[in-house]
Amino acid sequence: MILVKDSLERLYRYCKNQEWRGYDPYDALNSKLFQLVPFIKNHKSFRLFFLQLNKRCRVNLRPILLVPKGRNPKALGLFLSALINLYKHQKSDEYLDIIKKCVRWLKEDRSPGYSGDCWGHDFSWQSRAFFLPKGTPTVVNTSFVGRALLSAYEVFQKEEYLQMARSACDFILNDLNRLEDQHTLCFSYSPRDRYFVHNATALGSSLLALTYQITQEESLARIAKKSIQYVIDHQRPEGFWPYGENSVAQKTGTDNFHSGFILESLKIYSQSTGDFSYNQNIKKGLKFYQENFFLQDGTPKYYPHKTYPIDIHSASQAVITLSQLKEYGADEGLLEKTVSWMIHHMQDSRGYFHYQKTKLCKNRIPYMRWAQSWTLYALSLCLSSHGS
Repeated sequence: MILVKDSLERLYRYCKNQEWRGYDPYDALNSKLFQLVPFIKNHKSFRLFFLQLNKRCRVNLRPILLVPKGRNPKALGLFLSALINLYKHQKSDEYLDIIKKCVRWLKEDRSPGYSGDCWGHDFSWQSRAFFLPKGTPTVVNTSFVGRALLSAYEVFQKEEYLQMARSACDFILNDLNRLEDQHTLCFSYSPRDRYFVHNATALGSSLLALTYQITQEESLARIAKKSIQYVIDHQRPEGFWPYGENSVAQKTGTDNFHSGFILESLKIYSQSTGDFSYNQNIKKGLKFYQENFFLQDGTPKYYPHKTYPIDIHSASQAVITLSQLKEYGADEGLLEKTVSWMIHHMQDSRGYFHYQKTKLCKNRIPYMRWAQSWTLYALSLCLSSHGS
């Protein structure tokens, strides 16, 4: 694990020196120049074009377009999870200080006006399905932040951390739209849409289940069960999940890191509630995942049928998924190959991780949420699972 420790230390120093701020693949609409033109900024097609242009461009246009570096709430949640892993490994005052800062920033960044604590992005975001203004909370962001807060509560036993995570459950239970029948439930991505996707519902269920493990509130376990059942019911016979069931979601396909979200969330649900009735679903999903999302050398493919673009998010989530699902048959040899590939092929000499690699070139922009927060969390899991 010398390779992991060295990589993690270089990445940690980079993020700390950047004060945990940076650019994001989807932050183009924060451009002060773009915001000057009302007709363009208020038009869906222009927003989508401008965002995708900046996302796909290998040259970072953000300084020219006056896009400020931001401190993203989802990134803070992932950084918090990583720092807690590092603190458990080595009880450093430096780690403790940054953990306290992360919690303080998350308190400041809560989206106001909802039933419970919740978090969005520090940028407005246009997708094919919907538009989310800056700060609009999502079930994905809120779930990752809530899980980090529960980890902090586990280590420090501060009631405030548990209260914030429990409050996040109220957002999921009360503010999201639902696709529901007698036995299953799917959560919308945000309160503003009716876009129902499997990974987002699985993540919401995982936070409800983790909170139930501490509070023993049966209502949390009941909704967690119902939402996980929705995800289970839509697993395909081969073991995979499509992104979602409507026409827009079907076009997204089945990708590496969202599949990892689902598998990890299923594992969290089972272990938090003691409901192991879905073990075979997890094993089947993991088998498909391992057999279809990697090359022989551990390179993470983006889609089962398509390797490129090789994305740092796919690599880091693969490390997380394989680290978390060892008892379900995760291949430790594949994990070691993927970690090694990620460090050797995607880490810059300055410590940060690059965004994407295609057949012909590499996008080296150091995105803070998409790349650095995920890789720091992934490497911290590797370190904590292998000891010193």
